[in-house]
Parts: sequence; structure tokens; C-alpha cells
Amino acid sequence: MLYPILVEYYVWWCIALLVVTWFTRVHQGQKRSNFLYGYAMLGALGFLLDLDWMAGVIFGLLVLEVGKKFKAWLDKKQAGLGK
Repeated sequence: MLYPILVEYYVWWCIALLVVTWFTRVHQGQKRSNFLYGYAMLGALGFLLDLDWMAGVIFGLLVLEVGKKFKAWLDKKQAGLGK
């Protein structure tokens, strides 16, 4: 059930991945630019070559970016509880 949704909104998932990457990697400079170029390249190639499975890859990368930020927030909260 998730797969048709991913494929139908492929471009929106790609844009969301780029926006999330822009905001989650604010303090990383060149590394952020490299990730943005790489993610944009994956999105464009997947779209142009009509690779439906790339929608799952883009969604997975989006989940990883958000999950990394969420884990950092949870670790900060856990360190605050220890005091």
C-alpha cells in the first residue's frame, strides 16, 4: 500500500528530502552541499529513467535524515535526565 503512494508523489518526496537535508545539515558546510548534489542526482536520474524503485530509496534516505536528527534530540534529552 505504501509503494503506490511513494511512486505517485515521487517528485514531492525528492523535494522533501532536499529540504530536510538543507535544514538538518546546517552546520556541515561542504558536506551538506555534497549530500544535496548527490540526493538531487539520485532524484533526477530516478525520475528521468522512470525507476519506480528509486521512490523507496528516496523515502528511505528521508527517514534516515529525520531519524538522525531525532536520535540526536533523544540523546540530548537522555543526557539531561542523568543530571
